[in-house]
Amino acid sequence: MKTYLLRGFLLSVCIYFFIPQNINGQENNTLVNLNKVIKSSLGYDKEKILNINSIKKTLLSTNKKDLITLYYLNEQLFQEYKVFKRDSAFHYALRAKKIALKINDNLIVNTANINLADISVSAGMYKEAFSFLESINPVDMPKNYRSLYYGLMGRCYGDMAEYNNIPNFYLDYKKQANYYREKALENTDENTFFNSFLRIFNKSKNNQTEEALDEFKYLLQDSIGIRDKALVNYMVGDLYLQLDKSEQAINYFAKAVISDIKTSAKESLAIIKLSEILFKKGDIKNASVLIHKANEDALFYGAQQRKIQVGAILPLIEQEMVLNVEKEKERLYWQNIIISLFLLFVLCFFFIIYMQYRKLKKAKKEISEAHTNLEKINIELTNVNKQIKEHNLRIKVINENLLESNKIKEEYLGFFFTQYDDIFEKLKYFRHRIEKCILEENFEKAKRHVANYNIKKEKEKVLLNFDDAFMKLFPNFINEFNSLMKDEYKVKLKNERHLSNELRIFALIRLGVKHNEIIAQILGYSVNSIYAYKTKIRNRAIVDKNDFDQNLLEITTLKL
Repeated sequence: MKTYLLRGFLLSVCIYFFIPQNINGQENNTLVNLNKVIKSSLGYDKEKILNINSIKKTLLSTNKKDLITLYYLNEQLFQEYKVFKRDSAFHYALRAKKIALKINDNLIVNTANINLADISVSAGMYKEAFSFLESINPVDMPKNYRSLYYGLMGRCYGDMAEYNNIPNFYLDYKKQANYYREKALENTDENTFFNSFLRIFNKSKNNQTEEALDEFKYLLQDSIGIRDKALVNYMVGDLYLQLDKSEQAINYFAKAVISDIKTSAKESLAIIKLSEILFKKGDIKNASVLIHKANEDALFYGAQQRKIQVGAILPLIEQEMVLNVEKEKERLYWQNIIISLFLLFVLCFFFIIYMQYRKLKKAKKEISEAHTNLEKINIELTNVNKQIKEHNLRIKVINENLLESNKIKEEYLGFFFTQYDDIFEKLKYFRHRIEKCILEENFEKAKRHVANYNIKKEKEKVLLNFDDAFMKLFPNFINEFNSLMKDEYKVKLKNERHLSNELRIFALIRLGVKHNEIIAQILGYSVNSIYAYKTKIRNRAIVDKNDFDQNLLEITTLKL
């Protein structure tokens, strides 16, 4: 009887401590779908990038004189990047404007300025947005462009009102926002999405919340694009939130977030508001997933106001998660104590009544086997540790070589681009002078310019610059080189920053250039000359000539 009671008690304890408790109930189907979409977000981003790369490929193959096509391709890239990555969108918007100025079409220039203002507002750069918009005279623009212009003005003032706590400024910004939104509505065409959305949006801002909510939900029944659907779903969710109907708001915000992720829209407010609602409802798991996704998107996109909004809620969610973990630790602590005590009681009871002698004998045998196994394991661990130490030493050497290689690459990449710019400018100037002589039909003067261009001098200048870059990397190279040479053959230079021909050969070898053909091409000598120089130096060394190169590589030190 006591045994059955004991088993029943153990079963009760296990059920209480080990079966998961579903505190929040079943997850909303929309949230389940949203989590699946978040996990697939990288796939949507890849599709977005493939589409962008296709446009870029077309742009690269377009004739540079075809300004109209170039403009529209850059404008298309701006539209692709607008809700995806702010820096890139701004880059292509600026490029489009430069091309628009070359085309000298007022409508195209104004469109480019509207695009720049649009991305500036999205990034929270309101001053810059106003600067772009002030360069536009809406009176000279077609009706549909005027609606975009006034819509952006309204959005800009609306955002400023939202983030300003000073009553005077807030009321003034709100008034300006309402004025420009009405102007935008006046300039939209009837029976268009923009007209319907603006009309309903203005109602929502004029405290006609219930009416605006019904009309937005009716608008969702129309055949509209996925980006427009995301916007309308966000508005419905926001209006439900204003009416303190958080359950309905969650559903519509989730739909807006799904649309945003499927279109790779990184500039999203819906995901932030949804995470905030779920956090307040105690759904920390989903709130954490969403706010971390929102944080990744804000950092990727580069919108300052979104970073601020995420920064306001992210620490709260993290803090709540820490508290939950601490509570779980405390629960596990008491659980382990109770189970440990209970198991101890059971083992003692079983040990005393049934298996005292046999348990003792078995325990001794197991201890003996365990001790033998431990000795084997210790031997294996010793061998593994030895191998790890050897691997670590090899990794250390590899890391040092990589560090040295990266330093050399950085220095000589800078050297390459500096030389490239210098040579390019000289060739550009030389070409300009020759073309001028040809245009003036002064061929004698052109011949003199050609004759006066000293290629050998330019080559020597490049080599001297190479010497200077090399000595910055290996300031002790001369002394280290001389340490391998016999006393009578030690190198003495007039200028320690300028290497001799022999030293340049071994400087290139130190940088990893070992083939005679490549060295000859760089220095402008024949392969036989390079071979002769190397042989002469090796014969004068105090070490074996076959080991001279390796010794030089080992003793020369890089300035880090």
